Amino acid sequence: MELRHLRYFVAVAEELSFTRAAKRLHIAQPPLSQQIRKFETELGGALFEREARAVRLTKLGRELLPEAHQLLERAKRFQEHAARQARGEQDVLVLGLISSFATPRFAVMLRAFQKKVPGVHIELSNHPSAWQLEALERGTLDVGILRPRERMPPDVVSHLIRREPFRLAVPSRHPFAKRKAVAWKELREEPLVLVEPGVAPPDYYAGFFERLRDAGVEPAVRQYAQNVATKIWFVSAGFGIAPMPHTPDTEHHSGVAFIDLPEDAPVTNTAIAWRKAGSSPALLRFVEFARESFAAG
Repeated sequence: MELRHLRYFVAVAEELSFTRAAKRLHIAQPPLSQQIRKFETELGGALFEREARAVRLTKLGRELLPEAHQLLERAKRFQEHAARQARGEQDVLVLGLISSFATPRFAVMLRAFQKKVPGVHIELSNHPSAWQLEALERGTLDVGILRPRERMPPDVVSHLIRREPFRLAVPSRHPFAKRKAVAWKELREEPLVLVEPGVAPPDYYAGFFERLRDAGVEPAVRQYAQNVATKIWFVSAGFGIAPMPHTPDTEHHSGVAFIDLPEDAPVTNTAIAWRKAGSSPALLRFVEFARESFAAG
């Protein structure tokens, strides 16, 4: 088995087209088809069902695809680690971040850490909380800034760094926009803009929905967004109103006003999370630095 066969398999599985996969891989289609058939022969089973105008994964293909992704991720990390060692870098931290925490304050904290510990290189990427937790368990992520679940994985440690009450984002021309606060019952029949299920934690909006239903209001979702920035844009475009944490760094958007919900509005948490096993000195130093930075207010 060769790594290139895994790459070819993943490309065809994601594109469901040998033509598009070949273009993505910058190779001709016939050699790609030949290599996939060779790979299938080595595995002892077909990975794809081929028809005149369609390509579908077989049961074997569906079962092997997640493992292929993991093997390629590990191979990539191995190659990157070897290259970094050759360049003489001391250590690398792979850091995940939810979009709502990509704030000026967090940027200041990162700059301060890198100035204090210049030998530690941070690889930062933006991912939903669910993705980060899975990556932490796989070991492809060192540390994450995320919305914690009520029950965290047993091999993941987390520490709360911020609590934020929910507020309401409304279009600037909405009747609510000039008000300081609204009551739950006033949200009847107001269309909601939410982050997609699977991006936010399963219970992320549970408290908000509970307060609405207690007031006799049935939530009416009009639009889903993939991240906070898109959610705010949908609000500015007039698609609806959006419950979201009170994060001062995100509350400066043209076409959007932020108003308070009642005093019993739910609170959402942000935590820093890392694996119990294999915590490097650089990782623990970063965690301590982050905790102290946000504890200071």
